[in-house]
Amino acid sequence: MGIWGNDMDKKTEESRIAYNKIAFEYDASREGQYTSFHINELSNIIDLSEGDIVLDVACGNGTLLRELSKKAKIQANGIDVSENMIHAAKMRYPNMNFEVKSCYPLEWKDESIDIITICCAFHHFANPQGFVNECKRVLKRNGTVYIADPNFGAVLRFLANKFWLPFSKSGDVRIYSKKELEVIFYNSGFKTVQVYRKDRGVFLKAKK
Repeated sequence: MGIWGNDMDKKTEESRIAYNKIAFEYDASREGQYTSFHINELSNIIDLSEGDIVLDVACGNGTLLRELSKKAKIQANGIDVSENMIHAAKMRYPNMNFEVKSCYPLEWKDESIDIITICCAFHHFANPQGFVNECKRVLKRNGTVYIADPNFGAVLRFLANKFWLPFSKSGDVRIYSKKELEVIFYNSGFKTVQVYRKDRGVFLKAKK
């Protein structure tokens, strides 16, 4: 049955299997190289203070948390459904806290996290509104969510969502437009939501 019981949805299980296969060669893989752009942009735009409690959801092998730890002394926490990704992260960065956990619901107390990051994973989430509601719950007052996700033009996004992603075996669910991301976060009650596109990425900053 596994640690997620009977509630692990099909797409989450597909993601777990897909990323377990490439975990130990992820950085050299095509996807790893694609994601490196998003990691670099996120690490540049995220505002950090000393002692911030940071939760990286779908943390992979821990690269984003490594980059953030260079900017400030943070309490770094990463979760991922892939056991092999978490194993790789623990081997690389033993001083950080990594756990095999599902992203929904978040197993953190109310108002316990300063910053939540999601890099190239939001389009894998089967319940994006529920996940964002959970982000708002666990964030401290004035806490912030940062997201990086693939940036597709309108036509390619339509084609991907209609004809490609429904048949994807890598756990992909939906590629979102800027407007869709804004609506999801405002629906959860976030005070300010900023979204911009840059090259292959769409980036979001939402403050509670």
